[in-house]
Amino acid sequence: MPPVIQIIDLFKIYQVGEIEVRALNGVSLTIERGDFVAVMGSSGSGKSTLMNLIGCLDRPTSGRYLLQGIDVASLAEADLALVRSRQIGFIFQSFNLLSRTSALENVELPLFYSALDRAGEDRAAQLLATLGLKGREQNHPNQLSGGQQQRVAIARALVNQPAILLADEPTGNLDSKNSVEIMEIIRRLNRDDGITVIVVTHDPEVAAYAERVVTFRDGVIVSDERKPARPQDAPAPRSSDTAAAAPASAGAGVAARQDAPPVPAAAGPAAMPQGPRRAEIWTFATMALAAAARALRRNKLRAALTMLGIFIGVAAVIAMVAIGDGARYSVQQQIASLGTNQLIVLPGATTANGVRAGYGSSSTLTTSDADALQKESSSIAAVSYTDRQVAQVVYGSRNWSTSINGTTPPYLTIRDWQVSVGRTFTEEETRSAAPVCVLGQTVVNNLFPEGENPVGASIRIKNFPMRVVGVLEVKGQSSYGQDQDDVILMPFATAERKVLGTSQASATVPTAVGGATNPVLNPYIGVQTWTASSPLYESGTAIISPFGSPPKISGVVNMIFVKAKTADLVDTAQSEVTEILHRRHHIGASQDNDFTVRSLAEIAQASDSATRVMTLLLASVASISLLVGGIGIMNIMLVSVTERTREIGIRMAIGARRLHILLQFLVEALLLSIIGGLAGALLGIAISKVLSIVARWPTLISPVSVIGGFLFAAAVGVFFGWYPARKASMLDPIEALRYE
Repeated sequence: MPPVIQIIDLFKIYQVGEIEVRALNGVSLTIERGDFVAVMGSSGSGKSTLMNLIGCLDRPTSGRYLLQGIDVASLAEADLALVRSRQIGFIFQSFNLLSRTSALENVELPLFYSALDRAGEDRAAQLLATLGLKGREQNHPNQLSGGQQQRVAIARALVNQPAILLADEPTGNLDSKNSVEIMEIIRRLNRDDGITVIVVTHDPEVAAYAERVVTFRDGVIVSDERKPARPQDAPAPRSSDTAAAAPASAGAGVAARQDAPPVPAAAGPAAMPQGPRRAEIWTFATMALAAAARALRRNKLRAALTMLGIFIGVAAVIAMVAIGDGARYSVQQQIASLGTNQLIVLPGATTANGVRAGYGSSSTLTTSDADALQKESSSIAAVSYTDRQVAQVVYGSRNWSTSINGTTPPYLTIRDWQVSVGRTFTEEETRSAAPVCVLGQTVVNNLFPEGENPVGASIRIKNFPMRVVGVLEVKGQSSYGQDQDDVILMPFATAERKVLGTSQASATVPTAVGGATNPVLNPYIGVQTWTASSPLYESGTAIISPFGSPPKISGVVNMIFVKAKTADLVDTAQSEVTEILHRRHHIGASQDNDFTVRSLAEIAQASDSATRVMTLLLASVASISLLVGGIGIMNIMLVSVTERTREIGIRMAIGARRLHILLQFLVEALLLSIIGGLAGALLGIAISKVLSIVARWPTLISPVSVIGGFLFAAAVGVFFGWYPARKASMLDPIEALRYE
């Protein structure tokens, strides 16, 4: 069987500026299984460097180090960490216990990186009891004496049942009584459990416990003395009660380890599991979460301030998206209130002598066009038309200026508009030009006293008496901010013949008065206004518009409303309307249309696009605070890495891989983001509800935005936590342990 440790011509050289320091200068050493070796020498002689190399915390400059027959130089970082976890136990001079962590948690720490067996937790508590710390398991290091802290360190070194125990000045910070107790425990472990022990010390009394003493000076071995026989008794104790306490505790430790599983004979790639075991992953995940939570508890205020950026960011994102989605939903509802599957046909514009008027300045749509659309199109369900003017309405002593619309009964069907009180006018009333009307709710509110039923009342519109037969349901504002309830509907024939008349809205005058022209009122006398498509209208007509368009006559409408049979037929209906009107108005392929067909789907699409852009803009602005919060997390994590450098070194010394350190700090950053994200999500939902109730802003909380904001916060934590976590994982174990 090969020796446990075999060192062949080992060199370790440090470069300090231009100075070359040879910490080890061609050292060769062999240690057999079960040896108890004391390495002595003055400060700077190289003994601690040798300890670090044996413990796989450092790599030699040259030479070979064989651990149980395996060349350590051939092992990867993960394999070296596994060696430190399962083959080697460390006892440090300064104890190197994690502060604000209980004694039991300190002892269990190596188990998190190895998950060697499920009995580890019980073994940790048993070791503490064995070493005389029963009842002190939950005490923190600052609540323990120096001797008790070193016992915790010994228990931590033994919890994974290592084959080799390395003790660096184990009694350096202890008084004489505790020194004897600790050395008795270590000697008993060597004698009864067969653990190979290497103790680095400068104290001859400590070296006296060993079977072999190796002395270093200036990086080389100057003596290697082996005692002829293993001493049966320890050096004389320095107090009467020490001799009784130490052997008793050591003997208990032997009994506690008799049922422990055997230590693997070799540590190398072949003896190590290549993939992480499920138990190891679960154990490490539990440890990482516990360590992250513990780190946050240590610095509650700092953690809260760090989470504040994420907290505000997520809340702002959710609230802003809720406002944007609410606005989009409100616009969609307003557009839907205009009528589904709806097309609107508007008359065209006119141009005279370079003067171009807007839509509706030319009366190009007629009731005959509407009738033709209803008859000739197979995709149209209903057609209606309107003649609209603004006029004064009087009831008793009250009056109100509102929109007067002459239309047909299908208008309300196309607009999906119901009557809340009374009825609408009938086809017969439309044909007979009956003096009846239906009022919008805004007109009712301004014309009638509160509580009075307007149905049956007689009102005057442009001094023409009309009887109210119904009241329309409330529609609210349109997407353009227009009050849709500020309207009076009446039969088209009634509006045309009795109320609104057929005269053009713009000023028109006769072409001649008593043989003389009136150039002020009619500056366009003599301008030819007839076209091949409209031979009816000529310049000699008695009444013209200032833009040269033909005079308005009976049957001309302001708008035609078309409802397609289904939403899928809207585009087909639009094409058919255009084709029919082209044919009726004799519009050639190269001529401009004298009408415009608008689809509410286009309006809805444009409005939806605009509100989406607004929502994205709001969310983008709110996301800036998330990025600021992420920078705060990175800053605090960098500070945390600096503060916990020594802790990182301890974790690496007891078996943590670089991946373990990386994931541990990443989990901490992620936990900050998750807690901040959850709190921010709750606040964002609350803000949205408050705004909806108090400010009466339309808000719509989307589960997608809540989940998305939370996931974005988690992603920010991972992104900004990566660099500090990687920096922590790349620390050199030796440098980290030496950090003050």
